[in-house]
Order: sequence, then structure tokens, then C-alpha cells
Amino acid sequence: MHKKILWYNIDINSHLPPRIKLKVIEDWLEYEKKEDTGYIFRLIHITENQSPPDDNLIKYLQEKILLSYRTLDFYKFHLGETVTEDEIRSYLKEQVIPKNENQFDRNVRQGDWGEVLAALIVSKFQDLEVPINKLQWKFNKDKAVFGTDLLAFNKGDKIEDIYYYEIKTRLNPNNKETKNGESHYIAVWAYRSLEKDEQSPTESIADFLERLYFEKEEYDTASKFKDIVKNPQNYNRKFELFLIIEKSKFIDEILQELNDLPPKLNPLNVTIVFIDNLGDFVKKTWQDIENVLIEKLKNE
Repeated sequence: MHKKILWYNIDINSHLPPRIKLKVIEDWLEYEKKEDTGYIFRLIHITENQSPPDDNLIKYLQEKILLSYRTLDFYKFHLGETVTEDEIRSYLKEQVIPKNENQFDRNVRQGDWGEVLAALIVSKFQDLEVPINKLQWKFNKDKAVFGTDLLAFNKGDKIEDIYYYEIKTRLNPNNKETKNGESHYIAVWAYRSLEKDEQSPTESIADFLERLYFEKEEYDTASKFKDIVKNPQNYNRKFELFLIIEKSKFIDEILQELNDLPPKLNPLNVTIVFIDNLGDFVKKTWQDIENVLIEKLKNE
């Protein structure tokens, strides 16, 4: 017999302890700006305060991933009030979650995981506004989203500083990757992607947000993004590489090769997130992720 889900009005985070509800990222990770590195870019190290991750941390990230693909209100709207647990699992597997059949699929899952984590870090540690979850607007759940990985800006009524991010998640960052006959560590490839986006005349995310808010008839917000599209030179543009890597596989050559280019984007931050047993962590986050939505819908 299929179990049915009924809606109730309670705190959507009630299944999490207070510490996890309020400061999970800050408790898990340590954010440190490095000084006197000798590099021409600013270096930021993010390390773990706890490892391996406990069940509450994994559940927290599972929830953030699911709500990056769809809002909770959308899940409720689409699934209806009498949906069964099997129907929830089927919907997530068929329409939302990247499949897990080969290494390409696992790379997409790993990349999505990294983008969600990076957005959380930008919001919590850099205290910036992240205006959109790109993953929510995927047309193909089994492929990565093209374009600038993440856009953020200062909080407040007036946008002055715009931050552009390229995010890479790698289990073996100590191995060079080859494309079109060239071999480089991931920092160089990440930089080249970000530089390519910067050289394009298209402000793709701002353009999308302008259109999105225009259609929602939120014209004041749409106008903010219209001005970014029309006058990007009027804003302080800042650039950052986000490298989420297996801690045990880091080598100094990853950064030295980038420094030797040298990079021309300025100012440029390079943030390295060091994770122990990253592959296992990512795998555990995706395992039985459907149960998190089932639990949330039970508690609504």
C-alpha cells in the first residue's frame, strides 16, 4: 500500500537541531584570508572544523540541493496534496535529480553539489546577495548549466559591487586536465572560463533576471538588472575562482601555474575549499536524497 503525504503547518526546519538550523555552514567550515602568499591574486582557504560530516550536515546539504532545483512551494504545487512516497521518488528521479549511470553523470552531480556549496559559502562568509539559483532553471537535469557559475552582489538597495564566480569541484586536482592538446591544472582552466565570460559583451545572468522580474511585474527590481546589462562599466566588477577539492590531493603547483600565466582579471580571489574524502562526502549527499523531501512534505 502506498503511503500518502498530508500537509501540516509547522517549521520547515523542525527536523534539524537548533545549531544545524542556524549556523551549519559557519560551524562546519573555517574561512581564512591568507596574507603574504607571494601570489598576484588574493588567496582564501576554507577548511573543515568537523570531519567526517555527521548525518545532520549531510541532511542539511541534501535539503539545500533539493531546494536549489525547485522551491518547496513548487514541489507542493506539482505533487499535490495526496501524493505518495513512491510518486515523490519517481518525480525526483525522472524530472529533477541528475542520473547516476556513468562517470559523466557523476561529474554533473559533483558539479551541482559544488555550486550549491559555493553559494552557501558566498552568502554566509562573504555576506553577499546571491540573486538566483541557476540550477533551478536547468532545461536538462542531466547536464551542467552553461555560463557564469555564480553571480553575487552587495546587500542593500543599491547594487555597487558585482562578483563573478567560476566553480570547480575536483577529486584529483593534482592531475592536469587536457583540452585541445593543452594540459593544465584546474585553477588555470577555471580562470580561462571566467576570463572568457568576462570578455563576452553578454551579461547573461543579469539579462535573465531583468526579463524574469519584468514578467513578474516587479519593475523596480528589473530596472536594477537592466542597468547592469546596459552599463556594466558603472559597477565594481570582482572575480573569484572557487576550487572545491580533495584535501589530500592539493599541491602548490595548482596555484603556481595560475600565478605564472599571469592572470589579468583584477581584482581576483582564489578560494580553495579543502574537503577530506570529498568523493565519499558527495556520494553520501546524493544517497537517498529523496527521503529528505518526503520528510519535509510530511512535516508541512
